[in-house]
Amino acid sequence: MKILMIMRHAKSDYPQKVTEDIQRPLNRRGRKDVPRMAHLLKSYGAVPDQIISSPAVRAHETAAGLRSALGMSADALITVDRLYLASPLELFACVRQIDDHVGSIVLVAHNPGLEEWISALCGGAVRLPTAAIAALSFDRTKWSAIGDNRCVLEWFVMPKLLKILE
Repeated sequence: MKILMIMRHAKSDYPQKVTEDIQRPLNRRGRKDVPRMAHLLKSYGAVPDQIISSPAVRAHETAAGLRSALGMSADALITVDRLYLASPLELFACVRQIDDHVGSIVLVAHNPGLEEWISALCGGAVRLPTAAIAALSFDRTKWSAIGDNRCVLEWFVMPKLLKILE
């Protein structure tokens, strides 16, 4: 069984000095939400084997913050250029290339591709706000076998829900 945790990057800023979308950093709320989501992963016993991130600054900061808060090694974080604003087809292609010894991942990227991909993976629509995580199980031994309607949505959480529970 494989576990695919899909996370939208945390809340980003729109500083005037940044002219390209890919360069937008996290804002204060985003930087606060990342360790809270890492704590949630720890409490669920869901520390991934690997984190895969879009190269966008906001996504990479989210992924690096998770990695650090989870106490993972630097080589556990991989940046994949094609994840920047990726379509579901590109997301499928990326995951199909993961080494089969990896049992669980967190993939950090962007909407609308992530929401569309979750719908394809498990046949249900999920609204994925910033820093939210959807955990899906995949009952196969090879990542290359992932496809439409082959996953089960195990749990879903967003920072706003954590605030209610605190």
